[in-house]
Amino acid sequence: MKKLQALLICLLLFSTSSYYGQEAPKKWKFAFQLDNRFSSIRGKDVTVFGLKVGLQYKKLTRIGIGSSFIVNPVYIDYYNKKLKAEETNKISFWYFSIFNDWILFKNKKWECFATEQIGFGRPNFTKEINNDIVSDVNVNLYVNEISGQVNYKFTKWIGLGAGIGYRNLLNKKSALNTTFDAPIYIAKIIIYPETFFNN
Repeated sequence: MKKLQALLICLLLFSTSSYYGQEAPKKWKFAFQLDNRFSSIRGKDVTVFGLKVGLQYKKLTRIGIGSSFIVNPVYIDYYNKKLKAEETNKISFWYFSIFNDWILFKNKKWECFATEQIGFGRPNFTKEINNDIVSDVNVNLYVNEISGQVNYKFTKWIGLGAGIGYRNLLNKKSALNTTFDAPIYIAKIIIYPETFFNN
């Protein structure tokens, strides 16, 4: 009889621990985002493509690293006072960043969050002089982007996102603030590959 009672107690403890182990939510999970933004440089429209990889803690926050670059280079016409001639600069730009998303609201379909990413990057200014391609800017830029975003999840794998924010340079002594400081607009199709990793 005692052996039977001991066996029943062991089975009860095992089933209870298995139940709570299955129900307990994971605190951390993998997060991946394709991150497209629309912005401008000196009044010229640009598309910024990026991706982010990181971890999400419960329904509170996401942290990780990312990379972004301008898809379509911008051509800026200006007057060169030294040469006393009109010239054209071709501007491209890339940067690496760390990001943090503060999740304000989240359920199975909707997610509202504020995000900040701080990055290090370099612009590339090139121009043609006497049929030679010349790069004449060699400066490090520290970029800060803050935005508010809303995502809607249609299925486990696909959703839509929209948002608005601002990009500005942290190294204010740079002569390029007027070039790269600008509003950003977000409209994206979201793919959730982390579904495969979190199962």
